[in-house]
Amino acid sequence: MADPATARARDFLLSLNACWQTGDLDALEGFYHPDVVLLPPDLGEPIRGREAVVASYLEFLQAATLEHFEVLALDVFPFPAGPASATYVAHLTFTVTYTLDGETYVEKGLEAYTLREDEAGLQILWRHQSVLDSRIEAKS
Repeated sequence: MADPATARARDFLLSLNACWQTGDLDALEGFYHPDVVLLPPDLGEPIRGREAVVASYLEFLQAATLEHFEVLALDVFPFPAGPASATYVAHLTFTVTYTLDGETYVEKGLEAYTLREDEAGLQILWRHQSVLDSRIEAKS
């Protein structure tokens, strides 16, 4: 059984995913550190700052229709820094199906996170998403 701190970090990341899937962008802000860095799956320019990261969710949700999202695995590795703070590294494997520009994409991906927990709670400092497999569904 996971220790309580690791369980908090797991629940935090699962809540993050529930938030964006329902389009609750206001709540998303609370998950990210003001100076967060997000490395996009296309390895383009890093997205820097909470507002820019939240805007990237909005861009996706406006451009695509989410059909399905499922977390396949989530591992959290704690690095306690003292009684009042800790750092976590996590990786989350997922599948997602979405429609974009008339095509339906089915992807499997991996997200890597660095989180910090202190007296203010948990926040994401860094995130990278990799697409492990991507295909376009055949039209019927």
